[in-house]
Amino acid sequence: MKLLTLFLCLSLIVFAFVSPANVEDDEDVSMVRFKKFKNRYRKKYSKGALCSYYRRWRNRKKMIFKHNQAALLGNSSYTLVDNQFADETVDEWKSSLGLVIPGQFNFKKAGIKDLTAFDPDNDAADRQVISSTITIPSSLDLRKNPCMPPIKSQLTCGACWAFIATTSVEYQSCLKNITTPVTMSEQQLIDCSGSYGTNGCSGGFYTNAWDYLKAMGGQATNATYPYKGAGGTCQYRQGITKVSGQISRYIYLDSNERTILSALLQRGPITVSIVANSKFILYSSGIFDDDSCKSGTINHGVVLVGYGRANGTDYWIVRNSWGTSWGMSGYILMKRNVNICRLAEYAFLALL
Repeated sequence: MKLLTLFLCLSLIVFAFVSPANVEDDEDVSMVRFKKFKNRYRKKYSKGALCSYYRRWRNRKKMIFKHNQAALLGNSSYTLVDNQFADETVDEWKSSLGLVIPGQFNFKKAGIKDLTAFDPDNDAADRQVISSTITIPSSLDLRKNPCMPPIKSQLTCGACWAFIATTSVEYQSCLKNITTPVTMSEQQLIDCSGSYGTNGCSGGFYTNAWDYLKAMGGQATNATYPYKGAGGTCQYRQGITKVSGQISRYIYLDSNERTILSALLQRGPITVSIVANSKFILYSSGIFDDDSCKSGTINHGVVLVGYGRANGTDYWIVRNSWGTSWGMSGYILMKRNVNICRLAEYAFLALL
């Protein structure tokens, strides 16, 4: 029955839009290809919704094809793909984001007293953390560091804030304890940190999560408080395994990407906020450079884990929380030194 519905949907679309100019597009978005897409990502649609999901996927597939043709001609530095988000509505996309910047909720609860420019030369304590006079190597890739935890997926829970906050804790704890990385519980942050200004799967900010962890004195392991992709009642209790050496403080880094790079090089992953637009969501490979995300509402959090240069373009290596099937095995390269997608505006370094 579903196959028949899809066939009828396809027939209507072809009848309405077929022309010599787009016959190739019709072949590219054939019923067989959409069925493979559904199977690949185990898609299930409610009764009567199949046709609308197919049309949305088809339209995006056409956009992806045109963009990638431009990339082949050297007119774009990155490619797109019909990944797990290609058929989804904008509202469904939002459930895979979840970053709420301080100005959009109680600023005081975010734990940020002053968003003035951070200058390592003006504060004695911070000068000990980040030197402004070091030699900068041409590249850095912390993906290869044994303390970098595996890529995770937030599923359809808008809690990117919990994932990026946890990545910093996992990495820093591993470095301090000179051990293999311990996978910690994002679910604990989602369920338990509401009084610190977060809102579970409906969004939050990473400094709120760190404030909560400082107060708790530790974070449960994922084994003792596993992820379920939805909010719930806080299950954290004394006696649940905690990992020692939790966050003691965090430093706001100003929008100077040189400062951010220095902090990354010397101290490890940097949490940042971005405008995740449709092309970011459908990213496949290459150096992401899109003018349309220079403005707009910041809606997603990611982690800087390296940098480099290719074909004359500086880039960041950015860790996402959408699983290994997204982007370059869970990562994206984003153009550096241009505040791409507002990436430099809310950069923070967490310290033990």
